[in-house]
Amino acid sequence: MKNVSRIAAITLAASLALLVTGCDRKSADQTAGETIDHGVAETKQNTQELGNTLEQKADQAGQALDDTAITTSIKTKYLADDTLKGLDISVKTEHGVVTLTGSVQNDSAKSLATTIAQGVEGVTRVDNQLTIQ
Repeated sequence: MKNVSRIAAITLAASLALLVTGCDRKSADQTAGETIDHGVAETKQNTQELGNTLEQKADQAGQALDDTAITTSIKTKYLADDTLKGLDISVKTEHGVVTLTGSVQNDSAKSLATTIAQGVEGVTRVDNQLTIQ
C-alpha cells in the first residue's frame, strides 16, 4: 500500500508539473502572439509615417520645381520686354508668391513688372519691392 501511495504521489506531482508547464506554455504563446501583433501594428504605423514623410518631401520637391519654373518664366518675359530687359530685377518665388527686388527707371516699369509676373501661371501673389532709380 505504501508503494501504491508513493506511485500515486509521483504521478500526481508529474501531472501537476505537466499542467503547470502547459499553462506556462500557453501564457508564453499568448505573450509571443501579443508581441507579434504589437510588432505588426508598430511596423504598420512606422510604414504609414514613412509614407507620409515621403509624400511631404515629394510635395516640397514639386513645389520647389513649380517655384523655379515660375521664376524662370518671369525672368524670360522680362528679358523679352524692351522696357524691362537689361534691368537689375531679382525674382524670388516661394509657394507661388513672387517677390521682386531691385530697381527700375520709373513707376510705369514697376507696374509693368508686377503685371507680367501676375500673368504667369502658378503665381498666387506678387510682392513688388522694386525701387525707382
